[in-house]
Amino acid sequence: MTIKTFLFSDDEFFNSIIEEQFSSLQGYDLTVFNKITNTTKAHQFEKDDIVLFYSMEQNEILKIKNFLSQSSYSFPAIIFGSFEEVSALEKNSFIFFDTPFNFFELLKNIENIILQRDIIEYSNLKFKKLNLDMNARIIKDLNKTVRLTDKESKILWHLIDAKGATITHDYLLNKIWGYKKNIETKTLTTHIYTIRKKIIPFRDILSVESSEDGYYLK
Repeated sequence: MTIKTFLFSDDEFFNSIIEEQFSSLQGYDLTVFNKITNTTKAHQFEKDDIVLFYSMEQNEILKIKNFLSQSSYSFPAIIFGSFEEVSALEKNSFIFFDTPFNFFELLKNIENIILQRDIIEYSNLKFKKLNLDMNARIIKDLNKTVRLTDKESKILWHLIDAKGATITHDYLLNKIWGYKKNIETKTLTTHIYTIRKKIIPFRDILSVESSEDGYYLK
């Protein structure tokens, strides 16, 4: 999965340092904007993206919360600066890095943000008489329990959450594996095949159906 990361900063030297550090990493796609005011590009944000901010101007930093609260971005964002610059902001909404900072500590925080979002998004769900337990990675009724892999449980979660609507191939590939559109892969069809075999004990109340556009539950 590729982690899309956006940096908004008005400091060219800071930008060059961040770009150099991220260039050596696999799994990150960094986009740098040279001005805080370029946050008008927020339509590019998706729920799982990471957004970083740095400014030498305190007034610019203070604009960020209002901006992000009106966008689809999921907090917390990460802000760099001196404690005096950011101490007035709501701590629930941001993670602060007092400059200078440790790059590996930044990566650790990004990983924690992604993990927390994953836990929040993939809460336990019910489908008819079945319970999908995302922590244990099982689907069960009163008598039977079926174990799932991480990817299988997430695919089922999205199908159950759709409440009978069709989920497209591209959507599942992007949400589960981080693939972009129009990528051909047998990964998804292989997982769907395995899920169908595993849920045979529940065939009277649960089946994964195919359509031209994707998959849905029946």
